[in-house]
Amino acid sequence: MGIILKLDDHLTNMIAAGEVVERPMGVVKELVENAIDAKATRIEISVTEGGLQSIVVSDNGLGMDPQDASRAFERHSTSKIKQSQDLWTISTLGFRGEALPSIASVSRVVCMTNNGEAATRVEIHFGKLVSVTPYACASGTHISVEGLFLKTPARLKHMKSVQYETAMIVDVVEKFTLCYPDIAFVLTCDQKSVVMTNGSGSLKEVIYRKYGSEIARNVVEFSKTSYDFSLSGAIVLPHVSRSSRNDMILFANRRLIRSIRLQRAIMQAFKYYLPDDRYPIVILNVNMDHQLVDVNVHPSKWEIRLSKEQQAELFITETIEELLKVHMNVALAREQVFRPTVTEIISLFPTVNETPVVMIKEDENHYDSDSLDEEKSSNVQNSNPTFNVFSEMIALAQLHQKYILAQGEAGLYILDQHAAMERIRYEHFQKQLLHGDQSMQPLLLPVIIEGRKKSQMRFDELVRMLSTVKIEVELFSDSQFIIRQLPVWMSEIDAQAAIEDLFESFENDVWQDEESLRKAAIASLACHSSVRFNQNLSVEQMQTIIDGLGHCQQPYHCPHGRPTFVLIDANRLLKEFNR
Repeated sequence: MGIILKLDDHLTNMIAAGEVVERPMGVVKELVENAIDAKATRIEISVTEGGLQSIVVSDNGLGMDPQDASRAFERHSTSKIKQSQDLWTISTLGFRGEALPSIASVSRVVCMTNNGEAATRVEIHFGKLVSVTPYACASGTHISVEGLFLKTPARLKHMKSVQYETAMIVDVVEKFTLCYPDIAFVLTCDQKSVVMTNGSGSLKEVIYRKYGSEIARNVVEFSKTSYDFSLSGAIVLPHVSRSSRNDMILFANRRLIRSIRLQRAIMQAFKYYLPDDRYPIVILNVNMDHQLVDVNVHPSKWEIRLSKEQQAELFITETIEELLKVHMNVALAREQVFRPTVTEIISLFPTVNETPVVMIKEDENHYDSDSLDEEKSSNVQNSNPTFNVFSEMIALAQLHQKYILAQGEAGLYILDQHAAMERIRYEHFQKQLLHGDQSMQPLLLPVIIEGRKKSQMRFDELVRMLSTVKIEVELFSDSQFIIRQLPVWMSEIDAQAAIEDLFESFENDVWQDEESLRKAAIASLACHSSVRFNQNLSVEQMQTIIDGLGHCQQPYHCPHGRPTFVLIDANRLLKEFNR
């Protein structure tokens, strides 16, 4: 008896806070969404110490009267729904009535609001109402949150560095600016202005502020309507791409969401324009009847459920495909693609006087096992000599400007030209990093990196990490980084694209330690100095790539784990032709 208890409101609010507010970024998201629902045209956000010390969000929206101001912090209180039918026609950014009481249960909250008729100040300390008093303030709502998770150490210990939490806040605010270019946003972090838009309504201007001039020049805005859906937003032409999905930014009825299926629909449209490991920059808002979308799926409101998801996916793919067909003919003429000469490729390989490397077929389930210790690899190879399959390969032709066809004793070899060249370049750069000329060479045109606010928030950490691969970075302005010199051995790469990828890997926490950083850096350098898909190669160039792959220590997979070639066995060919 007495084992099952009913929890009090304060404890249930704290439990809800763990679902709604995972980190300071979640608090900022909830408060900004409330400000947007209040029809604000200007929203100012100020955070200190990554939001753990304080978060302040001010808007010029409708405000609240004294009764609503205090009721807003009660459990399951909301202005968004009144009856059960309203759950299926949610037209605002909130719905669950959990955000404010959850935030107030794990922090000190002061809310000052003015609806034009009455001004009120509400103060709550860790779930306990302290006061509700008249208080003179400007129209709109001003909410400050201090000491977040101070009394919930279990939650606090899961927070990362101040710089990381700040970068997460910057990221979510920048995404709001892309969906609401008609609202002026100001984000200040530790008394330094980080994000600022003017609310002019120009999406292209907001993209310029976030990503910089190079990407803004390649933006194509669009809008299209079908019976059920209306699409609007912008794509960046695919010769500018990313190494992760983070810049495919999705909104459903202007609600910031995450959806793997909708991202997959976008990728389907770009499949003929991007390699498999590259992702486009897309800002997409899907508008639909509110009855077609269920937003009551997840406490933090990132997930949704669509009633006609397949139709939406098809419509997105078709719309973006049409845009690319129209705009890519002109864009491809401007694209700068690395096209190495045969001499440049041959220069990467050992000369005929050097001792050839004997190959070992590694465990196929262990793709990414490259070691920077070359002596260890050499010892293993010398003790286990096996036949080098590449010595017998003879290049025949190129298939679809993507694959090299070669014959050998075992049958027909089909090589992925980009993956093969990546492996060759990877091992070349690996050797250079360890034993090459480490002297620095000033760049004639310094590399300028724009639109990396998350990296700016973690600048000291970024400098320390990049120094392990001999890249020196400086802050050029509030929104730009500059690299003035690189090691001599990096002179043959597309430095701009490779360093952009390194910044993105850093922001996505791909690097766990110095070794993973070196691998990621070398793989990125190799990728951006290799032959590409849709690139014509002569038979001589194809044979040179085959021979170069034969000199690699681990030729069977590219640095990212993809196979460099497949074999169609001669016996299988005989069987297929009934021989």
